[in-house]
Amino acid sequence: MSNILFELGTEELPPKALNNLAMSLYNGVVAELDKAGISFDKDNSRWFASPRRLSFILKNIDAGQADKKMQRKGPAVVAAFDDEGNPKPAAIGFAKSVGAEVADLQRLKTDKGEWLVFDIEEKGRKTAELLPDFIQNSIKKLPIPKPMRWGNNSFSFIRPVHWMILLQDEQIIPFEMFGLATSNQSRGHRFHFPDYITIKSADTYVQQLLDVRVEVDQITRKEKVKQQVIAIAKTINGTARTDDSLLEEVTAIVEYPVATVGSFDEDFLQVPPEALISSMQKHQKYFPVFDDDNKLMPNFVALANIESKDVAQVVKGFEKVIRPRLADARFFWEQDQKKPLDSRFAMLDKMTFEKQLGSIGDKCKRIGKIMLSLGSKLNLDIHQIERASTLLKCDLVTDMVDEFPDLQGIMGGYYATAQGEHENVAAAITSQYKPTFSGDSIPETTLGQALSLADKMDTLCGIFAVGKKPTGNKDPFALRRSALGIIRILQEAKLPVNLYELIQTSLNQIAIDSLDHTSVQKDIEAFISQRLKHRYLEQGISHDIVDSVLKLKPENLDDCNERIIACVAFKQNLSAPALAAANKRISNILKKSDEVIADDVTISLLQEQEEKNLYGAIESIKRTFTLKVTQQQYEQAFNHLASLAEPVDNFFNKVMVNSDDQAIRLNRLALLKQLNQLFNAIADISRLEI
Repeated sequence: MSNILFELGTEELPPKALNNLAMSLYNGVVAELDKAGISFDKDNSRWFASPRRLSFILKNIDAGQADKKMQRKGPAVVAAFDDEGNPKPAAIGFAKSVGAEVADLQRLKTDKGEWLVFDIEEKGRKTAELLPDFIQNSIKKLPIPKPMRWGNNSFSFIRPVHWMILLQDEQIIPFEMFGLATSNQSRGHRFHFPDYITIKSADTYVQQLLDVRVEVDQITRKEKVKQQVIAIAKTINGTARTDDSLLEEVTAIVEYPVATVGSFDEDFLQVPPEALISSMQKHQKYFPVFDDDNKLMPNFVALANIESKDVAQVVKGFEKVIRPRLADARFFWEQDQKKPLDSRFAMLDKMTFEKQLGSIGDKCKRIGKIMLSLGSKLNLDIHQIERASTLLKCDLVTDMVDEFPDLQGIMGGYYATAQGEHENVAAAITSQYKPTFSGDSIPETTLGQALSLADKMDTLCGIFAVGKKPTGNKDPFALRRSALGIIRILQEAKLPVNLYELIQTSLNQIAIDSLDHTSVQKDIEAFISQRLKHRYLEQGISHDIVDSVLKLKPENLDDCNERIIACVAFKQNLSAPALAAANKRISNILKKSDEVIADDVTISLLQEQEEKNLYGAIESIKRTFTLKVTQQQYEQAFNHLASLAEPVDNFFNKVMVNSDDQAIRLNRLALLKQLNQLFNAIADISRLEI
């Protein structure tokens, strides 16, 4: 057993790719080791990443592969020797191939005859011999979209490579790559400790680098960044916003984080805070600071990659570079307001949404028609619908959104408010893209919910209509996210909207010749249903419950929720197994019948007491059961259904459904048809696995 350390030292690596590169390098080597049958302590082994290095440590790794015994099979004995027992060329050739004499060969008897065989012992290779190839193979497979060359070299990598370490305990494992030979020499912080240092072993690696101002452990470094940012913001009575994505990126930029706090002119706070925050986060990688009322302060936290003796100069530098960025945001804010938002609508006709679907302007017109349909169901103000549909995408042609694309919708809301639009219209424009990520909230207003629904449904239907639905991992139009957003809005807002009518209305706005509406609608329904099923499964709902409810294609997704909840409770009912089995049996009987079955039962044709009892039991609950289903009181409805367990069981034990008398047979099938309708009123309970 020994410990392995590998480090690849480079110029500063792309921050957003850093962790993925380090993880891919490690995983590639691990895959090679597993394939070679070399084990190590995976629980305590790990990869590391800092701006100038990719590295990993393998703990308690085997010294090498175990020896293998292999049996080589040769020719059949009858083909290997002549009648006098002398070896033929086949036997001689086989012996030579395994490095043995014919006399040393063994024989193996099988059902198909007797064969010549020879046992070969294959010596396992040492880990130190294998690792160089494993590492090189893994490096060649790294996800590097644009490799670069340096100097006059023929090889390439994502950044120039300056050193390599490969140690087995304290011993160097030699190999060459990128024109470099492995050693035990690493480098410290670029400014504090620029010289080479000798790494003793994997056990001392992390601490030795820390001694030269390099925190190579990205997990520890990220936590240090976070805690420093929080702590220094408190010194000015503020709270820093530590978004995880920004934390990750900043952690990938600094090797030895040192947080500083800076400020900017309060006049900039007249600009919408989202614009200032975007400028700080996206452009400069600064953390914005908020006061106790959650209002943006004229301050920021920035991370230096150096421990300066004159911190004031460092802060001055941070403030100097953020000032023009904020000035740009203020300029865009002031300039954009000089032109009314609705006057920009014509410019949307020049922005292509999708070649076959036309421009962004065309999309807005389709959304407007969808909104009119939704408005009649949700009692929305017709004027607000028209204004929201006209203005929702106009901020795409503003200078602010051109500079800060992540502010689309948000800036539209601000500009709408500034030009005197109704607050509902402004709020709807602001929230049109919600929910944009997992955990994001849905729009707060009904108008905003309708606008987001219409926008997402238009995109979904349009892209399906032109034949560009998602395949595998490819989803360039984020249709899966759109479908999930539609589901969440309909369910969480409890909107009385028929999903299938909404799809049909949206498809009707697509102006494509020879569009097969029926086929496309079916595909869209299946796509949304699959997303809905996946959502329920993630919430811990069993697949059989989900399938039993979705089989009925509930038109209202909030109603779908209630049915799911009721089915979860019903599965615990003692009568559930018998009723589920009975419904499955009934469904099979009805499917096999090719006769026309009436909706009503003729009482005079009921012969056996058990079928009379079942009919009476059905009649006794039908009215109350139907009322409970109509009122969405599904759990209570299921309780009434449970009372049918005994009469159903007695019916199947005593009554022959397929009577020779056609009238009696059809009447019994009508009875089962009524029972089946009750069973399937809430969910197809035959699908429940009980």
